[in-house]
Amino acid sequence: MTHLEQKLKQKPKIWILNWIIFFAIFGLVIFSFNGARINWTRLVMIRYTIRDMLTQITDVNWNFLLGINDYRFSEGIVYLAIETLAIGFLGTLIGAILALPFGFLASKNISGKVGSRIGEALLVIIRVFPEIILGLILVKGFGMNAFTGVLVIGLHSIGMIGKLFAEMIDNMDRGAIEALDAVGASLLQKIRFAVIPQVAADFSSVTLYRFDINIRAATILGIVGAGGIGTLLTLAGYFSNWNVIGMIMMTVIVTVIIVDTISAKLREKLV
Repeated sequence: MTHLEQKLKQKPKIWILNWIIFFAIFGLVIFSFNGARINWTRLVMIRYTIRDMLTQITDVNWNFLLGINDYRFSEGIVYLAIETLAIGFLGTLIGAILALPFGFLASKNISGKVGSRIGEALLVIIRVFPEIILGLILVKGFGMNAFTGVLVIGLHSIGMIGKLFAEMIDNMDRGAIEALDAVGASLLQKIRFAVIPQVAADFSSVTLYRFDINIRAATILGIVGAGGIGTLLTLAGYFSNWNVIGMIMMTVIVTVIIVDTISAKLREKLV
């Protein structure tokens, strides 16, 4: 017997332990069904439900989709998709502008250790609340409209964009800042002539990436009445109107694909 064969025989039989873990997990899964109330009749009927759902989804009401003939354009799904796109765009723009001072405050290169910790704490507090929670709060004050959706998207975007802005400023080359320090430049001069030229392209790329995310978030915000196509999607789902749901899904998919393609091309040119 070779030395290698001896070593293989002395190797612990891990496969035994693996089988023990497998049967233990399998037993726990079986035990988890104990006391579960499963409606077997509904499971049997689910194929008919799916068939009816697919039949209605593929039945497109072009008048309602485009807002023509019996419908005004402002009542059509395309108009609501444009409104959702506008909510995402304006919210991202507001969030990016407001994120700039937070990003500089949270940067160690600009604010130092103490100031950056304060900035990071503020950005964490902003990121704590999801869009839905902010939407529920702001809807009470500003009503159920698209303006509320813009505010929600803008405020929530500050947390992520500001954090990434701060990281980009910290990771940039400090040579330009040190050179301006040597000639006695002010803080605003260092930001204008040393920081902005180095990070402007990265800032734009991050803002475009956040815009992609905000388009999807703007759709979800309709659940709390913050404007856009999501409100109609919520109502259609409540009444199981699969025809309308199908048209909304198709419109959202096309919109997201177009926005994602355009923003990806722009990011390639910026970075």
